[in-house]
Amino acid sequence: MTLVLITHDLAFAWALADRVAIMYLGKIVELGPVQTVLTEPLHPYTKSLLAVAPEVGRRRTHEVLTGEPPDPAHISPGCRFHPRCPVLRSGEAGSQEPRCLGEVPALEELVPGHQAACHVAAAGD
Repeated sequence: MTLVLITHDLAFAWALADRVAIMYLGKIVELGPVQTVLTEPLHPYTKSLLAVAPEVGRRRTHEVLTGEPPDPAHISPGCRFHPRCPVLRSGEAGSQEPRCLGEVPALEELVPGHQAACHVAAAGD
């Protein structure tokens, strides 16, 4: 049996799913086994989601994404996440920055069974 569950609750997805797809502006940015994606995320958006997920019994400083929330009717060229990407904002994207700004990343298998659509993650920067 297959069930497609759409949720914003990562803990709920973890409890129910074998595989998870993380989406940003209607496109999959990360896909793989729920345990791997949520414990070893590859895409900066997945990392940002996990940074603000509540943890039982522990206070956490929330890393809030900067930049304006996107307008789905006017999507920037290149990676859909680049206007808010903390990797780009920190300067850590290195030589991949021009690709992030102008080329849509393909969903690639970067680790066996674990895919991400990110130029920086694919380059290992």
